[in-house]
Order: sequence, then structure tokens, then C-alpha cells
Amino acid sequence: MSSKNQYNVLVDMEEAGDGYNQPTTIESDGLEFQDFTNDTNKAMGVPPPPTSNTPSNFYSAEPQSNTSQANKPIWSVDYYTGYFDVDTSQVVERCLKSIYPVGDFAEDTLNHRPDLYGPFWIPTTVVFAVFVCSSLAGSLAAYMACVEHLYDFRQLSYAVFVVYMYAFLCPVLVWASTKYFGCQPSLLEIINYYGYSLTIWVPVSVLCVIPYDIARWIFVGIAFSLTGYFLTKNLYSIISRTDAKTSRIILFVILGAHALFALVLKMAFYSYSYTSPSLPSEI
Repeated sequence: MSSKNQYNVLVDMEEAGDGYNQPTTIESDGLEFQDFTNDTNKAMGVPPPPTSNTPSNFYSAEPQSNTSQANKPIWSVDYYTGYFDVDTSQVVERCLKSIYPVGDFAEDTLNHRPDLYGPFWIPTTVVFAVFVCSSLAGSLAAYMACVEHLYDFRQLSYAVFVVYMYAFLCPVLVWASTKYFGCQPSLLEIINYYGYSLTIWVPVSVLCVIPYDIARWIFVGIAFSLTGYFLTKNLYSIISRTDAKTSRIILFVILGAHALFALVLKMAFYSYSYTSPSLPSEI
């Protein structure tokens, strides 16, 4: 090979080496990094991942209750776990809306998602409130009358019978009667109406400790009126699906049972008649 050819080869290698050693920047050469993962996922049928703006269900503040129960048998405990998945704010709101019945309780408060936590614990609280307050009022009345007071613990079982029969048996009877006439009722919603309507009887039990029978009648009358209006307002949307005569009969029966319940509470637990013992006559 001639010296001229060798010189040309060396010059070409130096120019190639200089171009290879020169750093290449994205701005100068217009290079860009591209993400081909979306195209690959679409080709493979993989759904795209959720964006960061959409919160996941794990961090959602809305409780996930009453879900995935259709595939569970009704006699299992897992079937009812969703109906106890409520927080304190929801239960308190439903209790307050039963005392101050404004708006649609089924849509605005329950959101057609009834629970069993409130309808169970509210009657239980009413049972203990009725028994404790009536025993306290009886002891105070006996003290003022200067007689001995004996605590009757049979009243506790009687309170359990009265309150639970009203809170659970009445909803079942109302549901069965409206179901028979084709009203398509919801048993759990009716149980919620009756269960949360008992909230007002807790403060009434405390107020009925005062030793004035007229005031106790007033408190019982106020509780009867508020709960009667609450039940009538919410149950009328179900009862009105039948004919007018049948709906009136069912409504009168509901109000009659409610009046009987209030009267039983007043006469059995909110009435105290102690008299002072007669002094021996002087000879």
C-alpha cells in the first residue's frame, strides 16, 4: 500500500474518532425518550393503571357496607356483617333525624342503605334507660314518702319484652301486611324506622324522674307525637301503594300500636304512687 493511501486511512479514522468522542445532547440532535408501555399494554389487552387523581377505594371515606352479600347464605354471620358497617357520625345523624324528622329519611339520611347496628343498640339503650330511671324515680318517691323501696328486677325483663316486641315484631307485621297487599316494602328499612324512632325515649326516661305526674304525661305525649309523625311520614310512602281504604286501616293499626306502646311505658315505668304511712291515732 502506498504512503498516500495510508495517509487517507489515518485521516478518516481520526475524523471518525473525533465524531465518536463528541458527546451528543438531546437539544442538539433532537433526541427524545418515548414511552411505549401504553402501546404494549393495549396490544396485550392489559387495562391501563388508574391515574393519581382518582382515589382508590382503600382511602375512600365512604364506608363500603351492604356489599358482596348476594353470594352468602342468609343464615351465615357474614351475610349480616355489611349491615353493621356504619360509623358513629352516621348513627348519630340518623338518631337526630328521627327526633327532628325533616326531609326524606330513607333517601336523605339512610341513602337506601339500612343498618342493623342502630336498630339493635337503640332499643337496648332504651331498655336500660327505662329500668334505671324508673328505679331511681321510685326510690326518690319512696324517700319523699318515708317508706321503704324494694327494687323489682322483674321490671327489667318486662322492659326487654315490651321494647323488643315493639322494635322488632311490629316492623315484621307491618312488612308482612304491606307485602301481602303488593306494596313491595323493605323489611330492613321498616326495622330502621322503628329502631331509630325509639331514640327520643332515652331523654324522656331521664326527664320522667322528676316527681310531677303532669310533667311526665307531657313528656310522654311529646315523644308519642314526634315518633308517631316520624313513622307515619316514612311508612306512608309504602302504605300508599295500596288502595285508600286498606292504607287507612294499616295506618290506624300502626298508630294504635304506637299509642299502646307509649301508654304501657307511662303506666308501667313512669308512674310512681307512694303515700306516707298513716300515723297511729292518739289515744
